[in-house]
Amino acid sequence: MKTNILRIGLVVLLAMVATAAGFWLWLTATPQVRHFPVPPLSQWIPQGVREAGPAPSPVLPAPDAFHTMHVNTVNSDELWTAIAPTFEADWVAETGFYIAEGPTFDNAGNLYFSPSWSPEDVSLVALDRVTGKRRWSIPGKGAGSGAPLVLNDPARPGQQLIYHSTYTMAMALRPDGTEVWRTPTGLSLPARVPGQRSQTHMWGMNYMPGADAVVAVSMDGWVMAFDRQTGSPLLSAPFHLPGAPAASLQVRIPKLLTALAHRETAAAFGPTEDGLGLFDMILDVIYGNGVNVANYYAVDPSDDSIVVAATAPDAQDGKTDGISSNGALYRLRLKPTAPGKGKGKAQLFISDHFYFSGGTGSTPTLSANGQYVVVSDDNGNVITLGRDFKELWRVNVGEQVAASVAVAADGHEMYAVTKSDIFKLHNAATSGRIVWRARLDAYPGFSNFNALTPTIVANGVVISIGAGRPLGKSQIGTQFGMGLLDRETGHLRWFAPGREESIAVTSIGPDGAIYIAHSPVRRAVARGVLGARLPPLIGGIQRYKPTRYDLFARDSVCAAAQLAQRWHATDAQHVDARRDDQAQTALLLRQARQAFDEAVQRKEIGYNRLATPTPLWGLAQSSTAARQTAAAAQSTRALCQALQ
Repeated sequence: MKTNILRIGLVVLLAMVATAAGFWLWLTATPQVRHFPVPPLSQWIPQGVREAGPAPSPVLPAPDAFHTMHVNTVNSDELWTAIAPTFEADWVAETGFYIAEGPTFDNAGNLYFSPSWSPEDVSLVALDRVTGKRRWSIPGKGAGSGAPLVLNDPARPGQQLIYHSTYTMAMALRPDGTEVWRTPTGLSLPARVPGQRSQTHMWGMNYMPGADAVVAVSMDGWVMAFDRQTGSPLLSAPFHLPGAPAASLQVRIPKLLTALAHRETAAAFGPTEDGLGLFDMILDVIYGNGVNVANYYAVDPSDDSIVVAATAPDAQDGKTDGISSNGALYRLRLKPTAPGKGKGKAQLFISDHFYFSGGTGSTPTLSANGQYVVVSDDNGNVITLGRDFKELWRVNVGEQVAASVAVAADGHEMYAVTKSDIFKLHNAATSGRIVWRARLDAYPGFSNFNALTPTIVANGVVISIGAGRPLGKSQIGTQFGMGLLDRETGHLRWFAPGREESIAVTSIGPDGAIYIAHSPVRRAVARGVLGARLPPLIGGIQRYKPTRYDLFARDSVCAAAQLAQRWHATDAQHVDARRDDQAQTALLLRQARQAFDEAVQRKEIGYNRLATPTPLWGLAQSSTAARQTAAAAQSTRALCQALQ
């Protein structure tokens, strides 16, 4: 009898060991990217009249790259240009920086970013677009700073300026790093309290065209405005939003996993000055713990109003306890100060507000025409409001929206992401609906999940996918890369693996390449659990370079052909929509010609193949630059057909 019991016990023990070993092998298996064939043209076609923006500003660059944290002043996360439909990982630069925002670009393609954390005393870094090597930097990491703003300089045609603000100092710089102006913000760094997190981060600057002013908003709720040309403060004192610090959500990550993740982030980036650890600091930002403003903000260029997603006043949640459990959306406006009422020329006031249950980590997004605002809450709702901040509709996507909602000028389309999925939504003015849930299948046999913000481009939606194993409601993410979705179907057109994870934005430069700011969170946990089976965490910026310029030229020129065709179908009464279609067509044709010339140099295209259509380049470009004509549209369609 004893012998049988021992045998049974041994069998059970061996089975448990085998099960544990099998589980470990399953957990530590490395995801492999599936094969992607050469992508055909996108199935998406622009339809209907587009939502047009205000008249072009000589100060605001064309939406051909990320010139702000979310492309433009309204945070659309939409570029008018295409990206290369096939790409691969290229250089990685400045791996010692943890970067949760940016980068942004000037017209030459040079990069600018502000690290969220690093042992080096740096608040702004400029990189060369070709090599990724550092060009120059600005000190001041302790004051906190966000993604730089790049604007045109009308006083020097063809030149641009970089606008940057820390908590204590705002400045304008030329692309070579020389200073144009430097102005105190009016804020002072508070005394550091042991064991208490600093909330002195400054979100990147934004631009008010009517006032010709740059504005800044801090994490603890201060708003400032400066004359763009001189840096002179426009306010007599910084304005403080009425919200109280947000309640801290208890993120359900076991203490052991948190400790392991802290170990990995400290090994890669060093300890934080407050001693609380980088991993917890990033979680606080992601979930808005204890902050007033947890993300970037918008400026409506049609009326210069500032739209900020923040916290509601203390008592609005029914309790006066020094914290806010609810979110708020505020619209701020400038008004002149009465004579003798302060040193500034104007003051800010709240013209509209909208309170909602729970907080938000979402940047508010405005439509191109400014007629509606999109925000999300922490209950999984995408909420659309009218200009008066009256709710039009809301759609629940099943879990908290993890980033700003990308809003297209075409087709009443929106793209929302959670920590798992990507959704396309349709805005029907008074109602909304989910059109598709993206098919994320880059890594067969593993859990595939969304890993970053979406960016809308003329030939798709650029996204990031992570892969790993599900553990309960969480993911052990071990592999990450970048992909291109078809806007019509939500299926992947292309995907390329990368080196590291990001929680920043899906940034794209004027060269049509993808640039990702490294800021590992999920991989910090995975590395802590799996150890040396995964490569160490790194920071910095990674470029994903185009690999087939012939396909790049094809996608750009065919997108231009569709817009040119729509231009002719749009009634002449829609002057602004036709203006924007024309401008976007010109940008796409310029991009297509550059890609075509590169493809010829790489011998991906021979001039003989395009002997007949090639002269049409000049006709398409010159005609489109001045006006749309039947000949220009016909030549663009011919080029599209020739490049297929």
